[in-house]
Amino acid sequence: MALLIRYRALPVKELFQELSRYEFIQRVSEWGGAGRENWVSVANELTELEESERGIVKSIGLSLGTSDINGQLSMLEMNSQLLAKQIEIAHEQYMKKGRLYRSVGILAGLFVAILVI
Repeated sequence: MALLIRYRALPVKELFQELSRYEFIQRVSEWGGAGRENWVSVANELTELEESERGIVKSIGLSLGTSDINGQLSMLEMNSQLLAKQIEIAHEQYMKKGRLYRSVGILAGLFVAILVI
């Protein structure tokens, strides 16, 4: 998005047409009606994301087309940084919980082995 906004200065409608190969943008376009409300509705359907991540995605949609090119680029950069932080947090949780689940799996296996003996 940032590249298309920066170098081609596309309005939101043309930006969506250019990015229509992505499933999220297709779903936003299929809803019809006002783009911002569609964006929020489709973002709410992204159940695989945490609420904080959905909030970031919603804020992108609500901000698109509301300021000049530099403002939109700044908004996209800020949201990109927020998403990067969320990815870092998710990775830390994965490392912690992964270690826990592996330990529980090993202990459960030992418990079953002891029961069988």
